[in-house]
Amino acid sequence: MPLVRKMISWLTNHPTTEEIARALATDYLAEFSAKGVRFSRLQKDDSIIVLGDYGFEDSSLWTNRVIPSAEWRARDTEPSRILKGQSPEKWCNDSTVYVETLRDRGVTQGHLMVTFHKALNEDDKNQAAERIRDLCIPVALYLSFLHQSASGVGGSTFPKDSRDSTAGHLTQRQAMILRGMVEGKTNHDLAVELGFSVSTIRHETMRIYQALGVSDRNEAAKKALTLTLV
Repeated sequence: MPLVRKMISWLTNHPTTEEIARALATDYLAEFSAKGVRFSRLQKDDSIIVLGDYGFEDSSLWTNRVIPSAEWRARDTEPSRILKGQSPEKWCNDSTVYVETLRDRGVTQGHLMVTFHKALNEDDKNQAAERIRDLCIPVALYLSFLHQSASGVGGSTFPKDSRDSTAGHLTQRQAMILRGMVEGKTNHDLAVELGFSVSTIRHETMRIYQALGVSDRNEAAKKALTLTLV
């Protein structure tokens, strides 16, 4: 998915949550006349904190505000019913609001809501929904890295683990391959791009796993982002 690769690559620059919301609305979803984007993190106590907010008139009331479980679950608006799973639909009835759950490895990280300037027809709704679901992959990945403490919420950096010294022992070739992993490239893609054989890429990939203490590409990409290796 080229779009997902593009956004994952952009996320390695550590944009703020507000910048992510703005980019989703004005860049990635502009062709569908997106008006606003709001995404939130679901915390362990079932409270929600709004992290990224763009295009909403009441942004100042919600951004970085912790909403207790009892409060957000008591809301009876159409978007909140979708958010709580009480509606099988992701679109509100007027076709101007779409709500999606953000998941990483099947675990709910939060929610993303997109509003549009006008009601979309069925074709545009299907295309927009598919685009949003694709974009939810890197956004959920981003949320999985955020600190759960108040000091980390809404910040512009990923948490670092200074205890992991082996991560700094990658060769230049391995670092290039690791960046490709973060961008979602396959071994074949990397072989063509870097001028190595697929077997060489595969061998180096296994050495990267060993250096980072991970077992697959997804974990390697996550750790690369966590340790700001790319």
